[in-house]
Amino acid sequence: MSDIVVDICNLSRDFGGGRTITGGKKPVIRAVKDVSLSIARGRTLGIVGESGCGKSTLARMVVGLLEPTEGSIRLDGEDVAALSGKDKRAFHRKIQMVFQDPLSSLNPRKTVREALEAPLRALTDLDGAARKARVAELMDIVGLRPEFIDRYPHEFSGGQCQRIGIARALAAQPPILVLDEPVSALDVSIQAQVLKLLRELQAELGLTYLFISHDLAVVESLCDEVAVMYFGELVEHAPREKLFASPAHDYTRQLLAAVPVPGQRRLH
Repeated sequence: MSDIVVDICNLSRDFGGGRTITGGKKPVIRAVKDVSLSIARGRTLGIVGESGCGKSTLARMVVGLLEPTEGSIRLDGEDVAALSGKDKRAFHRKIQMVFQDPLSSLNPRKTVREALEAPLRALTDLDGAARKARVAELMDIVGLRPEFIDRYPHEFSGGQCQRIGIARALAAQPPILVLDEPVSALDVSIQAQVLKLLRELQAELGLTYLFISHDLAVVESLCDEVAVMYFGELVEHAPREKLFASPAHDYTRQLLAAVPVPGQRRLH
């Protein structure tokens, strides 16, 4: 079995095109341009870059929420574009996503129990008793008290909501998680707790992460490899230590230079 679980080859995504109401042509914007990357089993690949550089578009293509304009994505050697029916269901059991805004990613009309049971109903064949047991297990895995299970999202803090989001993503036991800015909406102290949870889950469950972020400090603390995107293009990809110690691309150097250093005053 290959160690490569996610293989992204020459991936591109366009938005726009078509005709305006007056008959003119809408411009085509290429949000992701010919990106090729791979992720090894049990490892964490970080994707960094400024807002609008194509990071989230790439993440949504990998998890199947957007279709590529060009290129391919292989999961455990299988071409995602060729999957349908039961194979598509199996794909969604293998890879799930944790979203940036923990509160808005949860249905306000659904309790935690209902939120966690939804993927179990859609992606597994567990009966009612087994689903109930799995939901209780998920609450324990992410460090939430069992009495919270029938509460609604608005009754939780941002950090607790993100724990619910992580639990929902893990419900069908996928080996791969795509994490799209999972701590950027949280206070710094809560960020540290969620990152600690992600590290523990990876160690205990053998998870593979694709971690999207604009925060280089977070990426340095969590990721094994780092890929840098700039205006939709991949401009650098290296092991974490090498990239932070000796960045090869000028844009990467600019990103690192812009990171605030504690105790150092920035001149204006």
